[in-house]
Amino acid sequence: MIKNILPEKKIVRYLAVSLAIVIIIVGTVFVALSSLRQEAIQTHRHIANLHANTLEEHFSQILQHVSLTMDRIPLLSNEGPSQEGLAPVFIELLHNAPDLRSLSLLNDEGVIIASSNEANIGKHIPLDNFIPVPFGDVPLLRIGVPWAGRDFENARQSTMQTPIPSQEISFLPLLKKVFFEKKLYYIIANLNTDYLSNHYTSILPLEQGVVSLWRLDGILLFSTDPKCLLGASHYTVSHPMDHEDFFLHAQTHEHPVLNVFRLAKLLPFVVEIQTDEAYALGYWDKERAKVLWITALLIVLSGGLALILIVRYYQENERQKRQLSYEKQFRVAMEATQTGLWTWDLQIDRITWDPQCFLLLGYPPNAFEPSWDKICDLTHPNESSTMLLSIKEQLLARDTFLIERRMKTAQGIWVWIQVRGKAIEFSPSHEPRLLTGVYINIDTQKRAEQLHLSAVAFETQEAILITDVHEKILKVNEAFTRITGYSDTEIIGKTPRILHSGYHDKAFYELMWKALIEQGFWQGDLWNKRKNGEIYAESLTITAIRNDKGKTTHYIANFNDITTHKVAQQQIQELAYYDPLTRLANRRLLDEMLAQTIRHSIDEKHFGALLFIDLDRFKELNDKHGHDAGDMLLIQAASRLKETVRESDLVVRLGGDEFIILLKNLGNQKAIARNLTQSIAKKVLLLLCEPYALAHGNYLLGASIGCTIFGNDAVTKDAAILIKEADLAMYKAKEKGRNQICFYEASAL
Repeated sequence: MIKNILPEKKIVRYLAVSLAIVIIIVGTVFVALSSLRQEAIQTHRHIANLHANTLEEHFSQILQHVSLTMDRIPLLSNEGPSQEGLAPVFIELLHNAPDLRSLSLLNDEGVIIASSNEANIGKHIPLDNFIPVPFGDVPLLRIGVPWAGRDFENARQSTMQTPIPSQEISFLPLLKKVFFEKKLYYIIANLNTDYLSNHYTSILPLEQGVVSLWRLDGILLFSTDPKCLLGASHYTVSHPMDHEDFFLHAQTHEHPVLNVFRLAKLLPFVVEIQTDEAYALGYWDKERAKVLWITALLIVLSGGLALILIVRYYQENERQKRQLSYEKQFRVAMEATQTGLWTWDLQIDRITWDPQCFLLLGYPPNAFEPSWDKICDLTHPNESSTMLLSIKEQLLARDTFLIERRMKTAQGIWVWIQVRGKAIEFSPSHEPRLLTGVYINIDTQKRAEQLHLSAVAFETQEAILITDVHEKILKVNEAFTRITGYSDTEIIGKTPRILHSGYHDKAFYELMWKALIEQGFWQGDLWNKRKNGEIYAESLTITAIRNDKGKTTHYIANFNDITTHKVAQQQIQELAYYDPLTRLANRRLLDEMLAQTIRHSIDEKHFGALLFIDLDRFKELNDKHGHDAGDMLLIQAASRLKETVRESDLVVRLGGDEFIILLKNLGNQKAIARNLTQSIAKKVLLLLCEPYALAHGNYLLGASIGCTIFGNDAVTKDAAILIKEADLAMYKAKEKGRNQICFYEASAL
């Protein structure tokens, strides 16, 4: 039994240490497994978002292609809206549209009068179950509810009471207004849901998850889940509508963590990706089982090994006790630990060494007569001058002393010796008379400490890279591997150019090397590339290492990853200088850029211009359809404004529906500058007056534009005055009846 091998207290101590190690291992494994599980969920949610984005763009492209196909039909028909004239056109268009089953023409009452499938003629199609609900005369592609069947000839429309099982043959009707000889008709296209099923299951197999398409009113249009019912509503008695916006409802309603929703940018549908949690966590479950088995095995093996070591320790200890006498053990221990005994009789000033003291320094026993002067000669000058004073101070304080010094061996090598001593005889006045102690060779320990300190200093959180004078990498630390992704075996022998990102030009590196050569030091921020191709920012310091002759032998680079800091700086700048909705510049950036442009115009004798733009009747849109519709229109308006100007110009959103365009470098003649400004303002006005595609349909509005020219006369004008002039000109345009362009004229005020 173990109790017979070791004392009871030692057994308890070993068991407590073992239990603590087991608890630490189990806790570490638990934390690691939890972290891996969360990472797996986040990874598959990111993949689901990528799938949602891809499928939203794919379905949007299908609908846009169908819309364009419908727009071509009146142009391709030479014989008017008849079966004989349109059937060949429909069939020809279907050759290039594998996702469509048929194309049909409906009169204004919803009756099919021409079709690529002649059997559809005469069928009545309800026109009131398509979204978005149109307003205005602008044709708009609208999405219906799913129909069961292959085409209208033998199909039925789904309802919330009679939905269609997903595995049945079905199609999705798409409707759009067309005009033949100014008379209203409708083109209806039947979208083949089998095409969607084959395509989407190839992207996201059923064992991995499900793809669903929803209309904005909560009707299920399509799903790869064979258990779903097409045409059913998302809302039920037990799950009522709690928000008019289906997308917002879907996001805020409680659902599995791996489900993601994607709202189409311009069309009224939502993509839902439902990732199978068992599939997402399958690999994690396998790895968890492996880790648990390995952990259990390690605990068992460690316990067995500890038990074996304890038993062997006791057996070896007992064997040595039986083998060696106390005196022999003592001598062996002195030799093994490179320890020598000495005495110093202070009354007669005589020092004696045992043979081991001589052997410590490489001398044969009794090679010389030990004395204080001889000891000082053998001691390193840096320690010999203070050695006696240190001994006296320690003796007076506690009757013992301990000092460490370097002593020269017979081979002329300096080794570290630890000297321990104690006063064992004292005078009546309590002054020491006889000292005794030991010499211990601690050179190996000192060198190990230095190596440990060097290793600890090298393995810091800061990445370290050492190269020779030819830039060949000699050594890197763990922090370097963590930041760059390159292990020491992959990077040693190569040059730091393997990390170049391409962000810096030749002149940048020439300045860096100039500083290294002239000053032996360079510090700054640098963009480099990790092993996986990711670009990262680092705060870098390079130091040239020179030998005694001043020649460079190595370079040491220390750097930290500051990518997060750089990104945060960029985000702060964007928040400070850019409008969060439209991503256009804000008033603060306008003030700075306009002040710079004014100074540049004065120095270079160039003219510039300000265009103050206000959208007409924008408040009516907000009041009627809400701020979401207003925000969507502002985003589209901002995109159009950026298309009209040069890269050097600046488009600004002041707030609400007010925008400013700053035009630079319009030449040194005011008439030419005015003509260029007039031309750009007309282009802006034309683009802003085009229809805006909103969730509720297309929307039209106008704009009023005020312009002011600045240049040589800008000496007396600042940014605020120029903005005020453009604002006054804009109000003058509104007074003229809106959708107008006016220039600021000081004489007219």
